Amino acid sequence: MKEQILKNLSNYLELLQERFGHEKIWEELLISVAEYGDSDIYHNSIKESLEKILEVMKIDEVLCALDIITDKIEGFPKEDLLKYIIYIKNEYCLEKENNLREVKEALTELATPIIRIWHDIVLTPLIGTLDSERAQAMAEKLLLFIDANKAKYVILDVTGVPYIDTVVGGFLMEMIKAVRFLGADVVITGIKPDIAHTLVKLGVDFNNIIVKRDLETALKYVINLIEKR
Repeated sequence: MKEQILKNLSNYLELLQERFGHEKIWEELLISVAEYGDSDIYHNSIKESLEKILEVMKIDEVLCALDIITDKIEGFPKEDLLKYIIYIKNEYCLEKENNLREVKEALTELATPIIRIWHDIVLTPLIGTLDSERAQAMAEKLLLFIDANKAKYVILDVTGVPYIDTVVGGFLMEMIKAVRFLGADVVITGIKPDIAHTLVKLGVDFNNIIVKRDLETALKYVINLIEKR
C-alpha cells in the first residue's frame, strides 16, 4: 500500500482536489497513512489530518472522499479512519457541551448578582426568565453568601423577572424559608400582578413575608429597621 500511495500520490491528489479541494490536507493524510505505520506518530498524524479535514469539509463529503480513496488504493484503512472520525466528533461534542455549560454558568452568575449594599443588607436583583435549575443555583449561592457575611436582611427584587411559574415559585418560597432559618429576614419587591397570582395559588402566607412596592421603598424600610435596633 505504501508504494502504491507514494507512486500515485499526485494522481490521487488531483482527483481529490477536483472533487473536494483542500489538496494540501489530503496530501498530509495520505502520506501519514503511507509512511508511519502503526505507531504513535501515525496515530497523532492521522488524527491531526482528519481534524483539519473535518474543519473545512462536511462529514458526508469526507465519507465520500474516503470511499473514492478506498476504491483506488488496495488495503486502505478506511475503517480505522472512520473510528478516528467518530472519536474526533465525540471529542468535539464533549467540548461543545462543556463550553455551553461554562457559558450558561457565567450567564447565570451575571444574571443573579448578590450585593452587600449596606451593613447587614444584601440585595439580590433577579433579571430575566427563571427556570427551576437557575432558581436552585441562585438559592444555593444566596444561602452561602448570607452565611459568610452574617447578613440580617435580604432584599429580593423581582422587577426584572417577566414570569414565574408554580414550580419556580415553589423554589423561591423554599429559598425564603431557608433564608429565615439562617436568621435573616426577606423583603420582596417588584412583584407584578401575574407573579402575585402565582404565589397566591401556591398558598403563600404573605403575613410571614415582607413585600414592598419597589426597591427604594424596600431599602428605606430595612434601613429604618436597622437604625431602630
